[in-house]
Amino acid sequence: MADAKLSALYCDPDADVIFRSCDNVDFRLHKLILHKASPIFRDMFSLPEDPARRDVPQTVAMPEDAMTLQDLLSFCYPYPRPVFQNLDRLLSVLRASIKYDMAFLVGDLGRHLNPFVPTQPLRVYAITYTMLEDADLARAAAKHLLSDPFFSDPLVPPPEFDDLPARALSIVGAYRRQCTAAAQSVLLDLHWMYYGAHGRGIGGLFEAVDTSRLWAWLSCLSCARGASGLPVTKRVNAFERDVWPRAWWQTYAAAAAKELALRPLGAVVTRIELMRPAVEEASKCTMCAPRAMADLMEYASAIAKRIDEATSKIEMKLPWA
Repeated sequence: MADAKLSALYCDPDADVIFRSCDNVDFRLHKLILHKASPIFRDMFSLPEDPARRDVPQTVAMPEDAMTLQDLLSFCYPYPRPVFQNLDRLLSVLRASIKYDMAFLVGDLGRHLNPFVPTQPLRVYAITYTMLEDADLARAAAKHLLSDPFFSDPLVPPPEFDDLPARALSIVGAYRRQCTAAAQSVLLDLHWMYYGAHGRGIGGLFEAVDTSRLWAWLSCLSCARGASGLPVTKRVNAFERDVWPRAWWQTYAAAAAKELALRPLGAVVTRIELMRPAVEEASKCTMCAPRAMADLMEYASAIAKRIDEATSKIEMKLPWA
């Protein structure tokens, strides 16, 4: 076997133990520091040594590679700690910290997972569920999984799927269903549309209505009305009349509800491609056409905020939390 290389950082001549990585790099270390960091190392060093080699640092063959050992040791020694830009690198250190029972480090490494939540939520969720039992991190990852209706059947399953129990995916599925129900309920809340504190509704029971401030789909009497609404009769511009959403608004609402079933996120209802068919319908009505797009965008923005507020109140149930 080729001679081992010496780590540039861990090369203390006063070291009393050497960790040799699987890729043949020597780390000259101190038993006292390792003893304090890990009960596994403490037990390892309690074994009797060969008296003939008492003056020679003990060499321990480690299964980890040099990068993993260097990252792991940086949390024990006063050296710069790694900035993990690769999830696999972080995962290698996390596995080592769990294997060597370095409890102080496991939680710290869990916090290093946060930057990976937006880009790799499924892997973070799986790692958290199987290795960390960090409820906040698991819920943050599940929140990001709301944007992926096929999260449980990815084209390329992450390696962590081998250890992830079916129950873990079922928990996210149940959470998604709750969020979908909450999001669709907000979207179809006609009472808020009529009476909400947004200044565009029909106001109080005995309050006359000025159509110039109503949503375009509530003020119009010219185009076809939708199939559903709240049967309200109001005094509008000095005349008694029914207030009922127009059919083109329901075209938008139906499309938005369908998309929310897949992705229960507020941003979904603000997508222009969902509004376009409804606005094209509205453009055929001389009363609705001038305000349809602007009103629908304002409405969608308000609804999006309410959807996110509603789903944020739903807490995913976890077996350890």
